[in-house]
Amino acid sequence: MGYQIIDINKETHYEDWVNYRSSGIGASEVGTVMGLNPWKSSVELFYQKIGQLPSKIDENVAMFMGTRLEPVVANLWEHYDNDEAQFIENYNTGRKTRIGGEVTGYILNEKYPHLFLSPDRLILSKKGRVVFRNKLSMKNVTGVLEIKTISGFASKQWEGGIPPSYVCQLTTYMLGLGLEYGEIAFLEDGRKLTVVPVQYSESLGSQIIEKTTEFWERVVAARADMENAHLYEPEPDGTKAYSDFLNKKYSQSESNTIQGSDDLYLRAMNHKQISEEIKNKEDEAREISNYLKNEMKDFDTIAFGEKGKVTWKTDSRGYRTFKNGIKL
Repeated sequence: MGYQIIDINKETHYEDWVNYRSSGIGASEVGTVMGLNPWKSSVELFYQKIGQLPSKIDENVAMFMGTRLEPVVANLWEHYDNDEAQFIENYNTGRKTRIGGEVTGYILNEKYPHLFLSPDRLILSKKGRVVFRNKLSMKNVTGVLEIKTISGFASKQWEGGIPPSYVCQLTTYMLGLGLEYGEIAFLEDGRKLTVVPVQYSESLGSQIIEKTTEFWERVVAARADMENAHLYEPEPDGTKAYSDFLNKKYSQSESNTIQGSDDLYLRAMNHKQISEEIKNKEDEAREISNYLKNEMKDFDTIAFGEKGKVTWKTDSRGYRTFKNGIKL
């Protein structure tokens, strides 16, 4: 199978790099399509793809540093060892435990024409070129690497494992490149490097094909019927990002009324029931936390050994924050 390379350098031709993204779905966007991106909704991405919302995002400090640190982390990754002392020795002595190959631009797989790939690095079995005349050679490619730089605060979302959106991104790379293995290397607070191996999931790969194909068909249909583009937008989901998008898009209400249908009534009734259930549960949880706080009084921790702990600690502002760290 041939893999074509669209040679666009993000550093030197950023506008071209951004504009090309309208031709398909990038691996970093798959989590959004799947409804797994907490910061962006599928409907927002839809309107970006059809040109009704700007695709270019102003670069913030986190994005700037992430781009500048990528080659640094990639270099560290080549010397990585789970043992910190060995890792440092590997780096100081020039011993590499991994080999990475960089591909400038986008990789296209004719089997999935609506997807394009721009992995941070390819994992190689031995050092050598991977691109020949705008074609990718998979001869020595054994896996794919994704690099992330995160803060200590952001790392809290990693406590339950790799964020699902990043798993989708890496899985899309493996899917498009026909690979079974990948790694995510993340640098926390500029000092702690961790490398997590990820095996390809056939079921997730199938979901990605299904969801991204459906999404792209909506985009193509909307582009052909721009006056009625809203008819092709993705169905609403339960993400906060979708809610934020609706609040922003329809920020000004009009004094008017639409007639409710049976379907809308059932949805409204379901929302009312769920809201009442949540409120009752919140009241119940608050009653329990108040009981625990009353037992703790001036103490800040209840310890349960391996089962976890409950804390009620005073922060820098003088407020006590209650946290339940019991293991379920």
